[in-house]
Amino acid sequence: MAEATGDRFRAVSWDERIVEHATLEQALAAIRAGKPTWVDMDGRSDGNERLLTDLEIHPLIIEDVFMDCVRPKVEDYKDYVYVLFHAPSSISRDADPQTLDLAEIDIILGQNYVVTHHAQPSKALDSVWGEVARSGRAIKKGAAWLAHAVLDRVVDDYLPQLDVMDDEIDALEHEVLADTGRDVLQRIFTIKRQLQQLRRVSIHQKEVLYRLSRGEFDEIPEPLLPFFRDVYDHFVRVTDLAESYRDLIAGTFEAHLSVQSNKMNAIMKTLTLANTVFLPLTFIAGIYGMNFDHMPELRRPWAYPIVLASMGAVAFAIVTFYRRKRWL
Repeated sequence: MAEATGDRFRAVSWDERIVEHATLEQALAAIRAGKPTWVDMDGRSDGNERLLTDLEIHPLIIEDVFMDCVRPKVEDYKDYVYVLFHAPSSISRDADPQTLDLAEIDIILGQNYVVTHHAQPSKALDSVWGEVARSGRAIKKGAAWLAHAVLDRVVDDYLPQLDVMDDEIDALEHEVLADTGRDVLQRIFTIKRQLQQLRRVSIHQKEVLYRLSRGEFDEIPEPLLPFFRDVYDHFVRVTDLAESYRDLIAGTFEAHLSVQSNKMNAIMKTLTLANTVFLPLTFIAGIYGMNFDHMPELRRPWAYPIVLASMGAVAFAIVTFYRRKRWL
C-alpha cells in the first residue's frame, strides 16, 4: 500500500496498463483525466478527507464514511452513488466460532472512479486489490465493474462464516442429545444473538443490492445489471441460510430444554419412589418408637427382629410391585 504524509490509502488507475499512485494528488489527477481509478482508504486522515472534498462529495456522506453506521444504505447523488455495506471480518474456520464481527465498508461510485473506505482490515478488498494489481481486468472495464467485483467478493465471504455457524450448530445438537456439554445454553444464546444481528443487517443489505440491480442509478450501465442481480441472488441465499439456522438453533434450544426436563423428571421420579418405599417403614418405626407401657410385644425377646423383618418385607414388596409396573 502506498502511503504519503501519514495518509493511509492505496490507489491505482487504468491507462493501457495498471498505474499505481504514490500520492492522493496523482489519484485525483487520474480521476479528473477520466481514467478508471480506484482509491482504497484505510482509516481517517486529513488527506483522505481532502480527496473526498475535492471530488465534491457531500459533507454528510463524508461524515458517514468516517463514522460507524449500523444500517446499510444506498444514496444517489448527482454524480455518484454512495453505498454503505457490511462484510464479515472473521471468516476463517480457525477463528472463534462464537464471534461474528461485521466490518463497515463504504463505497463511493462515480462515473470513472471508485472510492472505498474501511476502518478494519478487509479480506474481500484485499482479494479484489490483488486481482486488479495482477491483471487490471476489473478496473479496465470501468468503475461500475470494479464496484461489482467488490460487492460480489463481500457477499461470497458470508458463506464461509455461515459454514462455521453450521458446524457449531451441528456440534451443539450432538452435545444436547448426549447431554455432555456444560456451556451448551450459553453457546446457544451466543449463536442466536449472532443470527439476530446478521438478520438485522441482511434485511437492509438485501434492499441495497435490489436497488443496485434494477437500473435505478445512472452510474451502473445496463449491461452490468444482470451481474448485480446475480450478486443479489447470492445474498438472498445468505439470508435464507441465516433464517434456516435461526430455526435450527431454536429447535436446538427446545431440544435442550426437553432433555433437561426429562432429566429432572427422572430425578423426581427416583426421589418419589424412594420416599414411597420409606414411608410405610417410617410409619412402623414411628408406632413402635412410642414410649407406652402396654405396647404389644414390648417385653418379648424376638419383637425387635420381627419388626425389622416386617419392615424389610414391606420394602421388598413395594420394590417388587414397582418393578412389575416397570416404574423402576
